[in-house]
Amino acid sequence: MITTLPALALVGGGALGSTIRPGPKVRGIVAHLVGGLVLGTAAADLMPSATAAGHPLALAIGFCLGFSLLLLINRFVDDSRQSELSRPRPMVLLLLPFLIDSMIDGLVVGVSGDVGENGWVISVAIAMEMGLAALGLGTLLGRGGSRWRSTVAGSLMAVIYLAGLLASHLIKQLLEGPGMTGLLAFGTAALIYLAVEEVMKEAHRDGEEDSGIVNVALFIGILSVWLLDRA
Repeated sequence: MITTLPALALVGGGALGSTIRPGPKVRGIVAHLVGGLVLGTAAADLMPSATAAGHPLALAIGFCLGFSLLLLINRFVDDSRQSELSRPRPMVLLLLPFLIDSMIDGLVVGVSGDVGENGWVISVAIAMEMGLAALGLGTLLGRGGSRWRSTVAGSLMAVIYLAGLLASHLIKQLLEGPGMTGLLAFGTAALIYLAVEEVMKEAHRDGEEDSGIVNVALFIGILSVWLLDRA
């Protein structure tokens, strides 16, 4: 199934994290392409589906819960990044925010998979994003020759992602009407946050390439989803 692709990307990214590191141009192009695919999917599929259901209160509650939870997770991730610059941190504490994020990504992929005819696009986009995240985390954990830590981290993230994916299917069977609308709104908020506050912020941090071809990748991603939705 295409929804398991992010899990494979996590395992692969973790395994490669201690041996390779993408250049700034490659990271920039992939990050912008992922951002475009994610934003395009949210705008073309999830938002119209949640709106058409006709439950504005559930929509508002789900959307607010979505971005609030991601803000909380991002705070833990920022703390982990700051600790990298100060002192070594235990592997479990460093990995915890990424495991939570993997769970959320699994829920989002599961929710969006049945929305529209091109639900597979978000699986591909999140697979690219999570693969790069595991690669970056694996690079950090693999310093000093401890390559097994990188592989274990990617594998754990893959397992948690699959747990989130399974949970989304179970939740969808129990929800209908306003509950399903809230779940779609939650997924929409999570996708927008992923694109704007994680992928794009990472792509434009100090030291990353910001050339024209890198920025064009964002619009190529959006246009691709738009054309697929119209096909």
